[in-house]
Amino acid sequence: MKIKNFNNHIISSDETVRKLVIKLGKLKRNFCIVVDKDKKYIGTLTDGDVRRGLLLNFTLKDKIKEIFNKKSQFVKKNVSEKKIKEIFKSKKITFLPIINKFKKVIGIHYPSNSKYLNTIENEMLIMAGGKGKRLRPYTNKIPKPLLPVNGKPIIERIIIIAKKQGVRNFVISINYLGNKIKSYLNNGNKLDVNIRYIKENKPLGTAGSLYYYKKNKLPFIVSNADVISNIDYREMLDYHNKLNSFITIGAISNFEKNHYGKIIFKNNRVKKIEEKIEDKSFINSGIYILDPNAVKFFKSKKFIHMTDFIELAISLKKKVHVFPIHENWYDYGIKEKYLNQKNNKSNKSNK
Repeated sequence: MKIKNFNNHIISSDETVRKLVIKLGKLKRNFCIVVDKDKKYIGTLTDGDVRRGLLLNFTLKDKIKEIFNKKSQFVKKNVSEKKIKEIFKSKKITFLPIINKFKKVIGIHYPSNSKYLNTIENEMLIMAGGKGKRLRPYTNKIPKPLLPVNGKPIIERIIIIAKKQGVRNFVISINYLGNKIKSYLNNGNKLDVNIRYIKENKPLGTAGSLYYYKKNKLPFIVSNADVISNIDYREMLDYHNKLNSFITIGAISNFEKNHYGKIIFKNNRVKKIEEKIEDKSFINSGIYILDPNAVKFFKSKKFIHMTDFIELAISLKKKVHVFPIHENWYDYGIKEKYLNQKNNKSNKSNK
């Protein structure tokens, strides 16, 4: 289908990265079409281009002409829908600018649904076994992942966002009030996905349930069950694979102090995580990609948090990389944040 109001996605190459990030934050789909001073098409910009720029030490004051993709795919007017679908699948892209003979942008093709995209074979493991103590009394009878955000449970929103990007297979680690989660989501049929469950007999922290996770041949996504983000999982997986990473950490830039650990890294390689440093920095988002061999380290039912596992991997000289997230990200694991945001209709991740 074609995007209505496609002009909202157009940006001049002379604009700054700051203006681009603000623009992307307001758009439902995270990409822009770049034009020159004569408003002629010259390329595209996605969240991935922004991430690469940040890792190359570009600042928000730099011009986007330094980071945009000059070799992006586009089509001319009157290309058939069949051909458009073929391009989406073969090129693994999610939008196509339409250009006329004067190199002016006259529209944008976008898949009408995620079936146009290649399915992501990698599984997503959602850590949903915690007791949600910080959210009491709301979690006395309802497990944290089922707490509503604009009428839908947090965990359902996590699954829907991932599904739209092509993820079809989910594993949910449950413990506290886990039967309620299982009863609500069942096998995933109502969401048109596949869900299986890992049952923790006792709380094992944010990483301990990896002991139960059945190893497969592909890297897998891991997400806390209380964070919602419009992060591009496909881009994150590609990034992880290109770097041959053991762990890739989704990192939020320039966040508030006190609640979160600071990620110390150099040339996108993580050196350590410092807990709750009071300054503006990259912080752990609670979203990761793990190498399938990571499960070999979990040989017993031991309580361990993901940050501890990351520190272990670093000490063993494993490749641990940071993946900057500039998309919307919301943490519902803290009572004040949950109450402030659960009914915030401007929250784009909640739509």
